[in-house]
Amino acid sequence: MFIHPVVRFTLCLAALLPLATQAEEEHWYNYDHLHFQAGTYIHYDPDEDHSGNRVFASLEAVKANDWFYGLALFNNSFNQFSQYLYGGKSWNLPGKMDDFNVKITAGLIHGYKGEFKDKIPNNDLGIAPAIIPGIGYRKGRFVAEMYALGIAGLLFTAGVDF
Repeated sequence: MFIHPVVRFTLCLAALLPLATQAEEEHWYNYDHLHFQAGTYIHYDPDEDHSGNRVFASLEAVKANDWFYGLALFNNSFNQFSQYLYGGKSWNLPGKMDDFNVKITAGLIHGYKGEFKDKIPNNDLGIAPAIIPGIGYRKGRFVAEMYALGIAGLLFTAGVDF
């Protein structure tokens, strides 16, 4: 299904809107702590074109209300340096499960180029929208998370808050 690039870009910005509509005294650039994570990913169905290392790292600025924004740097499946600029929200599970959380990010991915440009959906302008859900486990400052990368695979990360 074709969705005009301007419409896709507008939808991604709308997903980030809650970060910009906070109380006037709480600016988007104020944050409670930083979260650094690194990891790797696997594919459900490996392809002969997949090459290179599968290194992922991101830095997130997390607000006290669990909204966050971040930048991820990674080598995509075709060994091309890529970036994901995003915002999102996490929720701790209630009760005895409060060390677990669910998380969702929405943003823009850049870096899938050349013959691999069409390997991610809606990458017509070299920048594709993405919505990435995840689950995690937190113990103190340390976090382990798993993210679903659409129908392509899973991302596994370990991180620390500071």
